[in-house]
Order: sequence, then structure tokens, then C-alpha cells
Amino acid sequence: MKEMRSVFGKTIRCAVVVIALLMVETRAYEEQFDLNALIVRTELYIWNRISDILDIVRGGVAGGPGIGAEIALTDYAKLGAYATFERGVDFPHFLPPLWLIDYYARRTPIFNLHEGYYATACFGPWRAELDGATDKLYFPRGDKNATTMWRDKESKWDIRAQLDLFLVHGYVSIRALEVADFFAGIVALDPKKDDQYADDEELARRLPADQFGRGVCNIAFGVLEIPLNVIRLTEEEGDLAGISKGVGLGVWRFLCREVVGVVELVTFPFGWAPIIEPEYVIQKKQGPVWKINRPAFHKNY
Repeated sequence: MKEMRSVFGKTIRCAVVVIALLMVETRAYEEQFDLNALIVRTELYIWNRISDILDIVRGGVAGGPGIGAEIALTDYAKLGAYATFERGVDFPHFLPPLWLIDYYARRTPIFNLHEGYYATACFGPWRAELDGATDKLYFPRGDKNATTMWRDKESKWDIRAQLDLFLVHGYVSIRALEVADFFAGIVALDPKKDDQYADDEELARRLPADQFGRGVCNIAFGVLEIPLNVIRLTEEEGDLAGISKGVGLGVWRFLCREVVGVVELVTFPFGWAPIIEPEYVIQKKQGPVWKINRPAFHKNY
């Protein structure tokens, strides 16, 4: 009797599962459910959260004579003093392979260069600076036209640290509003208005498995570009061209495939079109032109 009840119970549960699946399938058919659209939106949700995380930390390095340090727990609690004449660069975040995202997707420069004389002292909410051009002391908080970082409405809540150590300088900042934007994004809110969204009218087909395979192959076999180009140019233009231009061209294409391979492997869930053509180092149908395409970060979402 117990065995019959057990079998009957399992049968009922299986029937419920089958009916539920049929209902989902019927509803999907009635609403013209698009699995590709669901995949794209899921990928974008994941990527938007990754992008929000990357926006949290910013940094930079510089070189030149200088000494001092500064630490700030928001613009209202800071302490430090430094003087430096430097030339430096700010970078988006600390994952170099993804720096291309900022350049192609957001149309913003990867690096921001700066150069000049900087001298400042700060304590609590108070700050004073020495203008390198006029040698005059001024107070940025009282200057409505000031464009320095701590005057920005968003960055005044950042946590910052800067160290000027003779000839090498560095700084890092944690952007508080980007932290809030990340947590808001978890529940599908976008206070910073920087998320990417799918275009309902036209969604390109995504092939993440293809992109994953391309990334692995470019990293593992990209070095074959060197001998292949040497052989090709030797056959087309002679031995001298093969050992000179062939080696140079092969090394360049090898480095390109390695960098693109890392980018494609890291971002493979998006299933973008190939960045490098031909798609693989060795393939049955080789195109007439070897070229690098602009990554389709926004194309047909």
C-alpha cells in the first residue's frame, strides 16, 4: 500500500511538472517569446553590474619632482599637503583588457593626461591651493568657477588617497555614488543613467560559444601568425621580404590576436561578431584581407 502511494505521489508530481512546462511553452508561443531577446537582456543586466563595479575605483600615476600626501573621507573630512610639478595620466579602472570598453562603448578617451605645478593643503572641509600660473593662493570652495575634482557635485563624496614620493606619484579614489549606483542596479534602477539597454526593434543574434572559442584560439594559437606570415611573404615577395617584413607583420598580428583574444574571452557572454578577420589563424576559407573590426559593443542590442 505504501509503495502504491509512493508511486502515485511521484506520478502526480511528474504530471504537475509536465503541465507547468506545457503552460509555459503555450504562453511563450502565444506571446511570441524570443529566447534570444531574453539572453541579450540577461547579458546586459550582468554586464551593467560589472560596468558599475568597474566605475567604482579610479586611479592614476605621474612622474616629476614632488613630495606630500593627502587622504580624504569625502570632501568634508580630508587631511594632507603636497607640492609637485608632474606629468601624469588617469586611467578608468584596474582591468586593462576592459579599457577598450570605455573607448568604444562610451566614446570617452582611455587615458586623461595632465601636466603642471600643483600645491595644496587641506584640513577637514577647508582647502587652499597655489595657482601655478599666477603664484596666488586661492580657496576652491569659494570659487564658483573652479573645476577641480573636489568641486564636482558627485566626486565630493569620494574617498581619495594620494601620495607624492619624490619622482613617483600615485592616487586612487573610491567613488561613493558609483557604489550606490551598483546597489541600485541590482534592483533594476539606474540613477546614473549609464546602463546599456536592449533595442526591442532589432536584436542581433548572440553567439557566446563562438566568441569563447575565438578568444581561446586567439590566445593559444595567435603565435602561429609569425611563421605563417613569413612563409606567405617568402612565397609572394621572396626570402628577404619573408625574414624582414614577414617577421614584423607576424609579430604585430600575433600581438593583436593575443589582446583581442583576452577581450573576447572576458566578454564572451555577449556573443559579438568577430573583431579580427579572418576569424581564426588557420581556417578553410581565408578572406582576402586581414583586418581588425570595431567591436560591436552597441550594435543591434
